[in-house]
Amino acid sequence: MPLRLNLGLRRDFVWRFTVAKVSEPLIGADFLDHFHLVPDLKTSQLIDQVTGLCTQGHRAFSRQASIRTIPGTTAYRRLLAKFPEITKPPGAPREVRHQTQHHIELTPGPPIYHRDRRLAPDRLRAAKAEFDAMLREGTARRSNSPFASPLHMVRK
Repeated sequence: MPLRLNLGLRRDFVWRFTVAKVSEPLIGADFLDHFHLVPDLKTSQLIDQVTGLCTQGHRAFSRQASIRTIPGTTAYRRLLAKFPEITKPPGAPREVRHQTQHHIELTPGPPIYHRDRRLAPDRLRAAKAEFDAMLREGTARRSNSPFASPLHMVRK
C-alpha cells in the first residue's frame, strides 16, 4: 500500500516504501530521483527541483555498514544481474524493455451501452483509492474513451 510522505514542500509524495527494521528511517535514491529531489549535504536541506522549494533535513550517522556487495561471480550474483528488477521495491517506476504497441480495431458506430453497475460503498472507496494511487504512480492514465469494461473486485 503506498504511503503519503509530507516533506513540507507543498506537493504529494506517494510511494510504496520498503519498510526495514532500522533505527533511523532513510529515503532512497530511487525516491529522490523519481520526485526530482536533490539533497544538499552542506546545508542539510532537501531541494525540490520541480517547485524550487527546500526543506530542512536531518542527517543521521551510523557505524553499521548499509551497503553490501556479493563478491565474485556466484550463481546468486549472476541471477541478480540477469533480473535486476527483482531487487527494486514495489511502486518504483519500471523500465519498459520492448517496443510493442497495442492497437484495437473497432467496428464503426458507437459502443454498445450497458447500464452502470453500482458498487457497495466500501468497494467504491477501495476502487477509487487504488485508481488514484495508479494515476499518481504513473502506472495508469485517464481516458476519455466512450468504451468501458466492468470492474470485478475480489477480497484479498
